[in-house]
Amino acid sequence: MVQSVPIPAACPLATTQHNADFADAYQVLVPASALTATEIYRAITRRTPAWVEKLMWLRNRVVQPFGLKNLGAMSAVREGEALPGQRMGLFEVVSSNAHELILQDDDKHLVARLSVLKETHDGTHDKLTLSTVVHIHNTLGRTYMFFVGPAHKVIAPAVMRRAPQAVAASLRESGP
Repeated sequence: MVQSVPIPAACPLATTQHNADFADAYQVLVPASALTATEIYRAITRRTPAWVEKLMWLRNRVVQPFGLKNLGAMSAVREGEALPGQRMGLFEVVSSNAHELILQDDDKHLVARLSVLKETHDGTHDKLTLSTVVHIHNTLGRTYMFFVGPAHKVIAPAVMRRAPQAVAASLRESGP
């Protein structure tokens, strides 16, 4: 079950939320594994709901006349190591280690940062937390978040609901 939670203190985004224009975090238990946060992010994004991909397609078309970036598809995440500056689907890698992947999109209207944090929960489950912090730069950013903020509150939990199955499928695919 996906829960709305405070941004974990272990997450570097926690220190930036005090002056953020938007911040939230969603947490779910996933099967315990040796998968890294990056591998889990890839597993989840590969299984992005079709309706989310359609919304991203629509978003990219609507913002084009305003000069905002076409972010592409959420599921367009390449295999391989997550290196700072590399794009992974919608976002650019800020940092990556076994337990946390930090991504961002920095455009003229706002900067959005995401954290995918994996923490040990018990012998059979890990806690997976998706945290988002947004700092708005201008009126275009405020207008954008007026529409995207409520949509995010639906999309993020929907994507996280698929995380346990995505992790389990990834473990099956990788074998023993």
